[in-house]
Amino acid sequence: MGYILDLTMILGDMFRTTADNVSANDAQLAMDRHVNSGRRDEIHQRIRHFVTECFTTGPQGDQILAKIAELIRQYCVSTHGNG
Repeated sequence: MGYILDLTMILGDMFRTTADNVSANDAQLAMDRHVNSGRRDEIHQRIRHFVTECFTTGPQGDQILAKIAELIRQYCVSTHGNG
């Protein structure tokens, strides 16, 4: 889950900031921004809490996919306006 969210956030940042000309340096800057923003740690902490709950109660249906979608909406869409 963490890799999916990290990748989604990094790609979103790269394409918002570089338009259609992405260099290796742009990719590194996007990764650095993601790590330094503090959002990565917050997201991964929420994922750990969610996984702990799943081990206690067992995941129900598409609960894992729903949680990924929820976190993407919260951190990737709503924080940047047009989404």
